[in-house]
Amino acid sequence: MGKKTKRKTGGKEAGGNKVKAAPSLRETEETLENLKFEDPFEDEFEDDNMEIVDAKEGDDVDLDAESGDTMGAQPTSAASDAAASDAAVAKQAWMPGKKLEENEVLEYDQSAYTMYHALKPEWPCLSFDIVRDDRGENRTRFPHTVLAVAGTQADADAKNKLTLMKLSDLSQTYKKSKGEDSDSEEDDDAIEDDEEEGGTDDDPVLEHVNIPHFGGVNRVRTMPQQANIVASHSSTGHVHIWDIKTHMDSLERPGVALNNRAVQSYGGHKEEGYAMDWSPKSVGHFATGDCSGGIHLWQPKEGGRWDVVEGWNAGVSVEDIQWSPTEATVFATGDCGKNVSIYDTRKKGKPMLQHQAHNADVNVISWNKNVTNLLASGSDDGVFSVWDLRAWGKAPLARFTTHNTPITSLEWHPTDESMIVVSDEEAVFVYDLSVEEEVTQGGAAGGNGNGDIPPQLLFMHCGSQSNKEAHWHPQIPSLVMTTALTGFNVFIPSNL
Repeated sequence: MGKKTKRKTGGKEAGGNKVKAAPSLRETEETLENLKFEDPFEDEFEDDNMEIVDAKEGDDVDLDAESGDTMGAQPTSAASDAAASDAAVAKQAWMPGKKLEENEVLEYDQSAYTMYHALKPEWPCLSFDIVRDDRGENRTRFPHTVLAVAGTQADADAKNKLTLMKLSDLSQTYKKSKGEDSDSEEDDDAIEDDEEEGGTDDDPVLEHVNIPHFGGVNRVRTMPQQANIVASHSSTGHVHIWDIKTHMDSLERPGVALNNRAVQSYGGHKEEGYAMDWSPKSVGHFATGDCSGGIHLWQPKEGGRWDVVEGWNAGVSVEDIQWSPTEATVFATGDCGKNVSIYDTRKKGKPMLQHQAHNADVNVISWNKNVTNLLASGSDDGVFSVWDLRAWGKAPLARFTTHNTPITSLEWHPTDESMIVVSDEEAVFVYDLSVEEEVTQGGAAGGNGNGDIPPQLLFMHCGSQSNKEAHWHPQIPSLVMTTALTGFNVFIPSNL
């Protein structure tokens, strides 16, 4: 995994280690001396509101921006007896699984984020993907622009849609004051430069355009080599391929005629599914899996269409698929048989390698594109593990048991070989696996499941309900976008 320079962290952690925990707890007592008037109509998160701009007139989607009050992890306890306590309550980090006391709520800590914006769609979007754009790589200057495609889970099949979103003017929402948590004059100079740039008070802008999609969208993925080619897995059991080029153009030049017809629709799966992935090595090669265990291989042919064949059946629901970053014929799957399996497209019928990786269903897997012998897997019991494929079948390199709810998403950082973003039902976490920990007897490092904070945990993003996916932006360093039952969050942690 490689030894890396430790990043700056702040905030107290169990064991005396310092970490930057995303929102922390503040508990305050009101007394007769510190009573303050509170304006019930004050908009605490006014800067985070989004201006809604329809991409085409007559669009019936209402994607409303939402304030940051769903974020954060800082409960404030109201004093029930003003005379009972005069001592200040120490600030502490809140961890998922810890129950809030009566009258406690999570409070958003703005300083935990360099940038944070939230929006709530008309219908929950439980899958999305970042769409690469032509605005350049390694973008660090604010304001940012993010292009993403998401699929809805409406209350009727006919109401669903794919939504292409352009979020622009995403400005910096928190700036460190000069001298705050800076280790050098260079840091102070950088802060001064940021202050001169300004732009922190601009309202974000959302533009969007819709594509009708019959059935809920279980998963959506864009082709890495052609960002305008998008695949969707429908709750009806169909898989659709879309060309969204006209929709992308319409966000830049309003009035462009839209092509809402699917390039190809495939109904060969026996049941609905969730697993799908595009090959990063072979343009247009694609694999899909369903809840009956079927794994189907898509191969492009002339005319912009695909030949699809069922090559394998795992016997249990295939939950996720990941192509090898280096081998054009190799892909991995995670399934409800608790297995992670490695397949080769040249050998149909059964996997080349298979290992029971967890004690529960394997929900998600992610193949490291920078250190290609590393694969991560997350399971329904809240455990995620990192495997060395050179020692397949042996104990994992790392095993984390900190989470209390099912792992719903994990993704390696696109450029940092040791960093990974992980989501469960309660929160989104960023880990740096280059931070070393002494392995205790009886297993790999990573917590004991009792709420301990592992030293590899750099950041925790809370406040959303039922997190489903988290993705790094491939062109904006450290920017993470998430989706949950309560909507989308786009943020950059302050310690990354």
